[in-house]
Amino acid sequence: MRTGRGSLFGDFLDTTNHWDKLIALIGGMIGLYLSLEVAASVTDNGINGLILASLGATAVLLFATPHAALSQPWNVLGGHGVAAVVGILVRDVLPHPLLAAAVAVGLAIWLMHYLRCLHPPGGATALYAVLGGDSVEVLGPWFLLHPVLSSVGVMLMVAIIINYPFPWRRYPASLTPSPESPAQRPLAALERAGLGREDLEHAMREMNLYLDLTEDDLARLYLLARHHHQQSDPIIREAVQPDVCFSNGGKDADWAVRRILSRDDDHVVYRNLAGPEAPSEGRATLEEFLAWAHHALEPEYGPDE
Repeated sequence: MRTGRGSLFGDFLDTTNHWDKLIALIGGMIGLYLSLEVAASVTDNGINGLILASLGATAVLLFATPHAALSQPWNVLGGHGVAAVVGILVRDVLPHPLLAAAVAVGLAIWLMHYLRCLHPPGGATALYAVLGGDSVEVLGPWFLLHPVLSSVGVMLMVAIIINYPFPWRRYPASLTPSPESPAQRPLAALERAGLGREDLEHAMREMNLYLDLTEDDLARLYLLARHHHQQSDPIIREAVQPDVCFSNGGKDADWAVRRILSRDDDHVVYRNLAGPEAPSEGRATLEEFLAWAHHALEPEYGPDE
């Protein structure tokens, strides 16, 4: 049975290609192996199975969804670090191990929310801090540095190296190449389309939603969806009127905006507001302009322009 939000069991859309899935496979194996080697060096008897679950879950996020908000470095380091500290403190306060484990995970979730470092594998780290047995108790507070942060740090470095050759996957998300012009960046383009950062935040607050996307990715998602929709909605001749702005729908350096200055039955005179030909004025036949124009947008110019 399927509903409008995926199947009853949560079968949501996955649009990653086969190449991305292969990179996730290779990166996950290398990153997890090296981080486990670091974690296993803590004691002669290796490591508790709970830390295996924690690192394995982090590997899924870092290599399958490198641009997700939950996968970013502060989320990974902060999430594991907060969970480890909480687990150590709660273990020393509550004598009942199962109750202490539940309280530690709950407090870790609560703190990760407020510290903006939500990272689901941190829950397993909090469990390990409470139920890890003698190996954790012997380490005491040093447990935070090694094995937790040391093993996670190794995996972060592998994620940076493995994803870097692929511009669309670069990790952290801030390393993703940006258009040369600030005006061509997703959030700036979103504002030209009539929406802004405040609108995105307001919509998320209205839905009481934690969205696992960076702001740039969310803006880019909206713009690409709008671009696709407008491809099947051509501009009509009557829409080309003085003071209306149009974009060619290009990407990065090819993106351009023109404002109509005047038109008659067969020709238009326009000003290039953005793009390779800006600032300048030009003239074209109406048919040439319609072939160039991709969609209309709200103008952003001062009263003296």
